[in-house]
Amino acid sequence: MDGAQGKLTTAKPPQGLSAQALDKRLGLRRRAREDAARNLPRNDSDDLSPAEHSVVEAVAGERARVDQVRNEAKAEAERRLRALAPTPQDFSGPALEARLALKQAAGRLAHDWNDAAQRAATGRDELDAFKHTHGLRRAAVYPRSTLLQVGLLFAAAVFEAMFSAALFAEDDRRGLLGGAITAIGLSGANVTLGFLAGFLGLRYLQHAKLAIKSAGAAGFAALAFLALMLNLFAADWRDRLATLAGGQIDMGSDASFHLWSLLQLNSPQAIILLMLGAGVWVFAALKGYSGFDDPYPDYGKMDRAARAAGDALSDFRNEARLELETPIDAAKAQLSARLEKMRAEYEAMSKAFDAAAVKMEALDARARALDDAAAAAIALYRQENAAARTGPAPAYFGAPPPAAGPSLDALGPAAAMIDDARAKLAEAQAQSVQAQESLLLELEDATRRLDGAPDRP
Repeated sequence: MDGAQGKLTTAKPPQGLSAQALDKRLGLRRRAREDAARNLPRNDSDDLSPAEHSVVEAVAGERARVDQVRNEAKAEAERRLRALAPTPQDFSGPALEARLALKQAAGRLAHDWNDAAQRAATGRDELDAFKHTHGLRRAAVYPRSTLLQVGLLFAAAVFEAMFSAALFAEDDRRGLLGGAITAIGLSGANVTLGFLAGFLGLRYLQHAKLAIKSAGAAGFAALAFLALMLNLFAADWRDRLATLAGGQIDMGSDASFHLWSLLQLNSPQAIILLMLGAGVWVFAALKGYSGFDDPYPDYGKMDRAARAAGDALSDFRNEARLELETPIDAAKAQLSARLEKMRAEYEAMSKAFDAAAVKMEALDARARALDDAAAAAIALYRQENAAARTGPAPAYFGAPPPAAGPSLDALGPAAAMIDDARAKLAEAQAQSVQAQESLLLELEDATRRLDGAPDRP
C-alpha cells in the first residue's frame, strides 16, 4: 500500500492541451504583448487576466472529465473497502464456554483426584513415619526388577549342580545320571537355605526392635547350621564313596553324620564339594540379604508402596490435565480461527486499496499533467507580459497559477478506512491474547485447587 504511493506517475496532457498547443490556440504571446501595451493587468490587480482565465477554462473541461472518473474510482474504492472491512469477532464467547467446560471437568475429576492425592500423601507419611521409627536416614535400595537376581541364583545352582554331578558320578554306581540327581537336590537345597538365611536371617539382624532382631539371629543360626550339616554330610558321603569305590557297600538307611568325620576327609573331591557348597551358600545368602529387596525389613515394601501411590497420582494427574486442557485447546482454536478470518479480510482489504491506489495514481497523473500544462501556459503569458511592460508587473504574477480542478486527495477516506481496519485487527489480536492468557490462568487455578494448593493471590 505504501509502495503504490511512494512514486508519482507521470503522464502527458491530451493532444491540444499542452502549453504550446494552448499558446497557439489562444494566442497567449500576442495577447500578453497587447495587454502589456495597455498596461494590463494593472500592477495593483489581484485577479487573473482574461487570457489567464481562458487558459483555465480551456483545460477545465478535460480536467472535469478526469475528476469525474477520479470521483467514480474513489466511490468504488470506498464501497469495495467497506465490503471487505474485517467483521468484528466475538473473542469473549469461546473463553466463557471454555471456562464453563473447565469447571464441569474439574467437578468430575475432583473426587478421584482427591482420592489419588490422599493415597499418595498417606504413602509418603507412612514411609516417613517408618523411617523415623526405625532410624533410617537413607533412601531404600532395591532392584527395579528381580529377574536378574533370580537368574544369578539359578546360574549358581546350575553351576554347583554340574560340578557336583561330575564329582558324584566318579564313584556312584548309577553313573552320571545318579550323580546328577544327587547334585541337583544338593544345589537346590543349598541355594534355598542360603537365600532364606540372608532374607529371613541377616536382614532381621539389623531390625530396631530387639525381639525381631533376636528372632532374625535365631533364624540365621538355624539355617546356617542346617546348611553346614547339609554340606558336611555331602562332603562326608562323597568321601565314603571314594573310600569304598568299587565295592558294593550297603550304606543302609543311616543318614547320620558324625562331627569327627570332618577330620577324616581323605579325598580331594570331598573337600572341593564342601568348599563349593559353602561358596554357593554364601552367594545365595548375600543375594537374599540385599539382592531382592532393601536390606532393612519392610523398608523396600514401604518405599515401593509410596512410589506406586505417587506414580498413580502422577499418571492420573497427567490424564486429568489433558482432559482439563481439552476445552482450553478448543477455545484457542476458535480464537485463532476468528483472528485469522479478520487477518485474511484485512489482507484482502489492503490489496483492494493497493489496486485502487494504482488506478487513482494514473488518474492523478492525468490531472497533474493538465494542471502542469495550464500552469506552463499561464507562466508563458506572464513572462511575455512582464517583458513587454513599461511598468511593474502585478504582484500576483509571482504566485503559482491556480489548479484547473480540485486537490488530488481522493483516497484520503479510503486510507482512513485502512487505518481503522488495522487498528481493529490490532485490538482483536490483543483481545485474543488476553482471552488465551486468562484461560491458562484459569487452568492453573483449577489444577491448584484440585491439588489442594491455595489459589493465586
